[in-house]
This record gives sequence, C-alpha cells and structure tokens, in this order.
Amino acid sequence: MTILQIIATGILCAVLALTIKKQSPEIALLITIAASVLLFVMVLPELAYAIGVFTQLGEMLEGGARYVGLVLRVIGIAYMAELGASVCMDAGESAIAAKIDMAGRLIILVMAMPIVIDIAGIVIGLLP
Repeated sequence: MTILQIIATGILCAVLALTIKKQSPEIALLITIAASVLLFVMVLPELAYAIGVFTQLGEMLEGGARYVGLVLRVIGIAYMAELGASVCMDAGESAIAAKIDMAGRLIILVMAMPIVIDIAGIVIGLLP
C-alpha cells in the first residue's frame, strides 16, 4: 500500500464526513470511525513487516527477545491509545480523549518498569 493511496483514502473520507456532517453528524462520526479502521487495515502489511524485523532483531540479540516483545507491546499501546483519542477528539469529546491518552501513557510507564529495573541493576553493578 503506498502512502499516496492512504492519503487519497483519508482525504476522500474526510470530505465525505464533512459533507454529511451538516445533515447527519452521527453518520459523519461513523464515517470517521470507519475511515480510521480502514486506514489502519491499509497499513497492516507494513506493520507486520516491522514486527518481523523486530522479532529477527530480538532473536539475534542474546536475551533481546524479552525487550523486543516489550517494545512491540509499548508501540501497539501507543498507537491504539492515539487512535482512540483521535476518534474521541473527532467526536468532540476532548475530555475523554485526554483520559485515553493519559491511560495509554500510564500503561506504557508501567510496562517500561522492568527495563528501568534492569538498567538500575546494571548501574549498581558498575559501582565500586
């Protein structure tokens, strides 16, 4: 899928949603949500390729598979939180979007704690 196809699909869906928004805001919101899902599906092949590269990298590094899996989960949570927050912003619910964004960041922080603990252990091991 080329970026031009993705951009054209996004612009077409945006124009369609804006055209319908005056007559039926609910249908315009559904078009926005459907467009978000469609655009996500369009980039799935590239996402699958990136996951494959990260997996190969983790296999090459001794003990790296653990970190690669964690990085992939963090990236997935970041993208899902951004998608959810964007849909809520499009619906005019900025307060809910902010809460989704905050929840995503908090979950990422909690997921990153094992790496912080490992780094702290390495630093403590280097001290005399």
